[in-house]
Amino acid sequence: MVLVLVTLVIITRLTGFNGVAYVVAAVEVYAVFCGVVSGGVSNVLGRILRLRGTKGQYRNAAVMRRNAFIFQTAFGLLGTVVLLSGADAIATRLFGMQYSSAILMIFAPAVFLRSLSSLLIGYSRGEGAELPAAATDILRQLLTLGFSILFSRLLGDYGEKVSNLLANSNYRSMYGGIGVAIAVTLTEALVALFLFLIYRVRRKWEGRVMQEGMRVTDSFLDSVRILCGNRAPQAGLQLLAILFLPLGMIFWQKAGAGSDGAALDYGVYIACYGMLCSIIVSLLMLALLPMCATTVNLLRREESRFAKNAFQSGVHIGIVHGAFAAVFAGVMGDQLGAVFGGEYSAVAAKMLKGGSFIVPLAALSLYFARLLIITGKKYFVMGVAAVANVIYLFVESVLLSGGKAGILSLVYAGLAAGGVFCIILGLFVYRAFRQKMDWLYVLVMPIAAACVAGLFSVLLGKVLTPHLGNLVASIVCLILASSLYWVGLLLRNFSEQELEMIPGGRLITALGQMLRVL
Repeated sequence: MVLVLVTLVIITRLTGFNGVAYVVAAVEVYAVFCGVVSGGVSNVLGRILRLRGTKGQYRNAAVMRRNAFIFQTAFGLLGTVVLLSGADAIATRLFGMQYSSAILMIFAPAVFLRSLSSLLIGYSRGEGAELPAAATDILRQLLTLGFSILFSRLLGDYGEKVSNLLANSNYRSMYGGIGVAIAVTLTEALVALFLFLIYRVRRKWEGRVMQEGMRVTDSFLDSVRILCGNRAPQAGLQLLAILFLPLGMIFWQKAGAGSDGAALDYGVYIACYGMLCSIIVSLLMLALLPMCATTVNLLRREESRFAKNAFQSGVHIGIVHGAFAAVFAGVMGDQLGAVFGGEYSAVAAKMLKGGSFIVPLAALSLYFARLLIITGKKYFVMGVAAVANVIYLFVESVLLSGGKAGILSLVYAGLAAGGVFCIILGLFVYRAFRQKMDWLYVLVMPIAAACVAGLFSVLLGKVLTPHLGNLVASIVCLILASSLYWVGLLLRNFSEQELEMIPGGRLITALGQMLRVL
C-alpha cells in the first residue's frame, strides 16, 4: 500500500493533477473488470486444491487446475476484448474524459494477464506455498513504480511537444498517463512470467502425483460452478469496496459537464486528500491488524473474556491514533494543503479541513469488517457495504444538485457513507461480543486530548509557518503536538494490560516511565 501511494505521488509530479484524473478513471474501470474476471480466484482455487490434496484426490485436483485454467483464460480474454472495444465509449460517454480513452485501451491486456497471475497464485496456494503470492505483491508494485517513472518521462516529453504544437496542455498529461498504463501492463506480463516459471519448477512433482489418488469425478461445468460459486462473495466484497469511486467520478463529471476543471479538481481530490488520508489509514492498520489477529486467535481457543479485552483494546488504539490524526490533518489543513497541493493548495486545504475524520472511520471500518469476515459474516458486510454505496451516491447527488459544495460533495459523501458503515458494523460486533463501549476512556478522553493537541497545533503553526515554511512547520507541530497528546493520555487513559497487548505498547510504556507519567 505504501508503494502504491508513493507511485501516486510520483505520477502526480510527472503528469499533473489532470493527468492523475485521467489515469485514475482508467484504473477504476480496470479494477472493476479485474474484480469481475479474477476477484477471489487465487484464494478460492488455492483452498479447493489444498482441500483435495489433503484428501488424496490428486487427479481431482489436477482436473480442477486444468478446468480452471481453461475457464479463466477464456474469461480473461473476454474481459480484455470487452474493455478494448468499449474503452472509448466508457471514457468519453460514461466518464466524460476523452483523454482517458487511449489509457484504458492499453490497460485492457492487463485484465487477461491479471487473470493468469491469479490462477498461478492459486496453484501455488493449493500446494501450501504463500511465498509466491507475497513476492508477487511486492514485485508488482516495485516494477510498476520503476516503469511508471521511465515511461511517463519518455512519453510525457513527447506529449509536451504535442501540447505545444496543438496549444493544448492536456496532451502532456495524457501521454504521461499512457506511460503509466504501459508500465502496469508490462508489469502484469512480467509477473505472470515470474509465476509461470515457479509453476514449471514444481511441474515434475505434480506429474508424479497425478498418477495417484482417487478417480476423476468433476466435469468441466462442475469445476466452473464450484470455482465461481465460491469466489462470488470475495469478488463481491472487492467490487463493493471500490465501486463508490467510479460511480462518484461519473456523478462528478456529469455535474461538471466533463470539463477540464472538473478533471483537475478530481485529480486534487485523489492525489492530495485521498493520498494523504490513505497514508494515515495504512499506518493505523499496522496497529489494528495485529489486534484483529489476536482477537480471532483467542476466540478460536474459546478464551472469550481475553478476546473481548483484545477487541476493545483494538478499538481503543484505533480511536486514539485516528482522533489525533484527524484533528491534526484538519487544523493543519492550510499547511498540508500547501505541501501536497502546490498551486491548488486552497482546494486541498478545504478537503482536509472538511473531511479529515474519514481517517478514523475508515480504519475502524476495516477493523470491524475484517473481524466479521474472518468469523463468517461476509454477507452481512457485503449488505452494509452496498447500503454505504447507496448513501454515498445519494449524498453526492444531493450536494451536487445544490451546486455550492463542488468537489467537497465527494468528501462529505464519503464521510456520510463511512460513518454509516463504521457505526453499523461497530454496533453489530459489539452486540456479537456482548460488550458495552467504555465511552469515557475509549472515546471521550482521546477526542478531548486530540482537541487540546489540535488547538496547540493551530497556535504553534501560526507562529512557525511564516518563518520555517509549511513543510518544516508541519513536522515540528506534529512532533510537539503528538508528544503533548501522548503525555496527556498516558496519565489516565491506558491500563497496564492494554499496553502489554497493543502493538508498540512496550515502547509506549518505556517512554512513559522515562517521562515519569507511568
